[in-house]
Amino acid sequence: MKRIYRILLLVGVLMAFNCAFAADLTNLTLSVLTDDAVVSDKFVTEHGVSILVEMPNGNRWLVDTGTTDIFLENAKRLGANLANLKGITLSHGHDDHTGGLTFYPRLEGKPPIYGHPYIWHKAYQIKPGEPVRITGMPYLARKYAAPSFHPVHDVTKLDDNFYFFTDIPREPGSFAPIGGNFFNEDGTGPVPLIDDATVVIKTPKGLVVIFGCAHAGYTNILKAIHKEFPREKLLAVVGGLHLVNANDKVLEEAVAFTNSIKAPGFSFYGGHCTGEKALKYFRAKFGNEAIKPLGSGRVIKL
Repeated sequence: MKRIYRILLLVGVLMAFNCAFAADLTNLTLSVLTDDAVVSDKFVTEHGVSILVEMPNGNRWLVDTGTTDIFLENAKRLGANLANLKGITLSHGHDDHTGGLTFYPRLEGKPPIYGHPYIWHKAYQIKPGEPVRITGMPYLARKYAAPSFHPVHDVTKLDDNFYFFTDIPREPGSFAPIGGNFFNEDGTGPVPLIDDATVVIKTPKGLVVIFGCAHAGYTNILKAIHKEFPREKLLAVVGGLHLVNANDKVLEEAVAFTNSIKAPGFSFYGGHCTGEKALKYFRAKFGNEAIKPLGSGRVIKL
């Protein structure tokens, strides 16, 4: 009798363990390692974006690397593991998203790096009354990233339910926040930022979309994603959306399209270049609970 009891007890323990393990496998966790703001003074900030994605299958991906080694410092403070990443995706070539690759040698496992091939293009930002700012990938970042770089075009599946969207169509007259800001190496013409890319993760509850800066245009990107996955709803928007200079018409269109495809429990985490005006506009339409700031140190479980 005692033997039977012990066997039943062991079976119960194993079942509980398996259930707990299975529950863990349903979680998608996003840890914000770099943003222009922080969730508390425990973390540090800089102008840039870097987000660690922990997939339900156990793989970990880094979306952008910020400007410096801040992503490494905040990962340490969060207790986040950056060793043996499945890969690094780059939303575009600007230094506030690729500069952290200067510290690529510190990453254990030398993960592969994915991005549009145009990220290597040199670019400059020119604003009236301000010094010319070099916006392209820093020299050392280029040096360390090049041997591990894999060019990506169109829609590419990089992992289970993990997709990389590039070459987003930009409809005539649609809002794409690039005009008049970024120029080529000799300053004679605008840089179209065709390297803009977005990460999309499929979950049982809907799509999670991670933006770097949305230079192709927030609504353009969502339309391209919806065209690829017409039966999927939008569960979460995370990252920099470059709506800081968007007018009310652009924001109205963004809200309308988001509303047409959003899933129950939709959430929106905007930071970096999103702009406070856009956050307020979205908050007024979707409510305070759905719209949240990003911030270094924020952990999002979906």
